[in-house]
Amino acid sequence: MKAESYAAGTIINALATFKGVAFGIDLKIRGRFIEDDSKRLCVVEDGKVLEMPILYKIFRNATGVIEIESEIPQKSGLGSSSAFMNVLLVLAAKVKGEELNAERILKANARISLETGMSYTGAFDDASASLLGGVVFSDNSKMKLFKRETLKGEAVVLLPDFERGEVNLKKIREDREIVERAFKLAMEGKFKEAMLLNSMHYCGKIGLPLEPVISVRDLNVAAGLSGNGPCYVAFGEDVREVERIWENFGKTIRRRIVNEPAEDVRIPKTLFW
Repeated sequence: MKAESYAAGTIINALATFKGVAFGIDLKIRGRFIEDDSKRLCVVEDGKVLEMPILYKIFRNATGVIEIESEIPQKSGLGSSSAFMNVLLVLAAKVKGEELNAERILKANARISLETGMSYTGAFDDASASLLGGVVFSDNSKMKLFKRETLKGEAVVLLPDFERGEVNLKKIREDREIVERAFKLAMEGKFKEAMLLNSMHYCGKIGLPLEPVISVRDLNVAAGLSGNGPCYVAFGEDVREVERIWENFGKTIRRRIVNEPAEDVRIPKTLFW
């Protein structure tokens, strides 16, 4: 059994208001389930064997090894945890012969993320972008999507030389009016303005520089901090100049924006408001 999921780039971080906007980037995490009769269930990633109690809840009576290969940098703000959990849940559904229902998978992802402390909000936005592709507008508190749309162009990811800052949830949720305004702009399709406002808030609260965003402000791209950092993302029809400028801050990765689901999932209407 095999499964895969995408990285998620941030347009609006949901930490401040529980409303988030994210999009799928063609950086993949792939998983393969190899069943055996060892009565053991584990994950093998980069040669490391990881024992995870949550696996027995997800896979129930199945036993075996889950091999993981990932192109998504961990703890980078690109939804690596959400993508990893999507892969586990899709593999488990396939092993059990269940329908790949996007709503069921995404809600399970968010609940597990909250239960295990992997996310402050359940990261329903990241999980949705990672599984479904396109750009998703999410209410993380209700585990619902306002809408899902396609997004044109390519994306550039900046992996900066500096590390992520401290996430203080109380501090982040102060003065959140700027993020509420950014979400409204994103809903109107004004992504460049939305990502700038979002970055102004979160860079200031987390202690990351706004300079990478300002450095490409005059280009015809939308750019901003991804998640809680330290990565930044930009997208547009032509992102080559972004790559050139961002090489001054660290490593860059250019990938296509994905608008199709990572798996052949059914997307029920009940997933949306």
